[in-house]
Amino acid sequence: MGPPVGGHRRGPSRYGPQYGHPPPPPPPPEYGPHADSPVLMVYGLDQSKMNCDRVFNVFCLYGNVEKVKFMKSKPGAAMVEMADGYAVDRAITHLNNNFMFGQKLNVCVSKQPAIMPGQSYGLEDGSCSYKDFSESRNNRFSTPEQAAKNRIQHPSNVLHFFNAPLEVTEENFFEICDELGVKRPSSVKVFSGKSERSSSGLLEWESKSDALETLGFLNHYQMKNPRLTASNYSGLGISLRLTGSSAQEEAPDHSYESLRVTSAQKHVLHVQLNRPNKRNAMNKAFWREMVECFNKISRDADCRAVVISGAGKMFTAGIDLMDLASDILQPKGDDVARISWYLRDIITRYQETFSVIEKCPKPVIAAVHGGCIGGGVDLITACDIRYCAQDAFFQVKEVDVGLAADVGTLQRLPKVIGNQSLVNELAFTARKMMADEALGCGLVSRVFPDKEVMLDAALALAAEISSKSPVAVQSTKVNLLYSRDHSVAESLNYVASWNMSMLQTQDIAKSVQAVTENKELKSVTFSKL
Repeated sequence: MGPPVGGHRRGPSRYGPQYGHPPPPPPPPEYGPHADSPVLMVYGLDQSKMNCDRVFNVFCLYGNVEKVKFMKSKPGAAMVEMADGYAVDRAITHLNNNFMFGQKLNVCVSKQPAIMPGQSYGLEDGSCSYKDFSESRNNRFSTPEQAAKNRIQHPSNVLHFFNAPLEVTEENFFEICDELGVKRPSSVKVFSGKSERSSSGLLEWESKSDALETLGFLNHYQMKNPRLTASNYSGLGISLRLTGSSAQEEAPDHSYESLRVTSAQKHVLHVQLNRPNKRNAMNKAFWREMVECFNKISRDADCRAVVISGAGKMFTAGIDLMDLASDILQPKGDDVARISWYLRDIITRYQETFSVIEKCPKPVIAAVHGGCIGGGVDLITACDIRYCAQDAFFQVKEVDVGLAADVGTLQRLPKVIGNQSLVNELAFTARKMMADEALGCGLVSRVFPDKEVMLDAALALAAEISSKSPVAVQSTKVNLLYSRDHSVAESLNYVASWNMSMLQTQDIAKSVQAVTENKELKSVTFSKL
């Protein structure tokens, strides 16, 4: 197996498909099938804060870093030489357009094939403008075993730390952050019982940029530990991590049989269909609990965005026919009229299970992997945004079990994809629609390589939405839904009436001030809604 493009670097420093890591998704067109140069240009660095070590601390999470060089002729710019083209792809994909110290990072491929030391100079903190990291023990992609332990993540407001002393406390982190001149974390969670030699856990900040800034300063920080010698302890190492489901805490007041609701991060709830052994089939408890869950979410002033996903190997197999057989096949009533009213009541209650998602004022993102069958399509068409993994497929299955879909698909799917012919085909045949077709017709807005990457992206999107004014976001959802079902003239009149009140919010002044001062909206505190 040949090396990846850019593989002229030393063998141990490469990290491509041969180390068990799949190739990255196709990169943006401006830099080809894989970066021809292993050198990155990074613009937007605050030279009063950043130096070669701190740049290394951020970029080493996406591949081995060979050299870093600040450019005297271009203030705020640095060259970063990675080990290979795959590392370049990952760094651009994950770091470009993020903010550090109020400045947006622009990360792109350099035309230079390598960094030449040249004449160095002193940075503002007195350190050298050039540094060679090719022999650094902190490069994490030097062997297949090391590479396999790395979890490639988009930046988030949560950092995962490891190699800290066993006795590390929240106060220790506060003291270190104060010493380094970065913001303290808003939350510290130390995992217990993970290791007998060191501790690990999570550090959370108010914003993604706060966490990214701290990463540059705190990664590889040498924390004193009298119980560990220098020879077997390399100091505190922090790995950038988007909070996944394993690190999420159960949301208060949400305890269900068929669902798991967790606080993914501040202002974001993650609702999982949680019957993995039954392929998340929708039983009686599900139809009742979804209504209860989303009614609570609608009233939850702390929640600003929601992600819905499925536990286990698929999103959902749809209606649990065995569990619901008695209601459907043996309805109550002693004549046609009474049986009909009984069945109508069941149908309308099931319809409300998904309508309550649509009526929830908070944006709801569906994250689909594996099968999304029958009632699953009803569910996701009631959501505001739909992502899926490459293995996802969608199936309007009802016609195969002898009935017409009656809880939302036939009403919402035509408006979602805008293609009545395709809707008819799917509904009449119950054929599977695969992920690429779903993307092409507009059922989903993005397709990801696997479930983990998709969930990371969905949670990151929810966090981005939650950083904005809840008045603006929820008003936007209300008006989008109204406009879907009304004429342009009616919708314009509706939004005029709506905004005659909403334009009086203080959120407008706060948002405008942040934009004019080139600050992230994450730095703005909006009142609960």
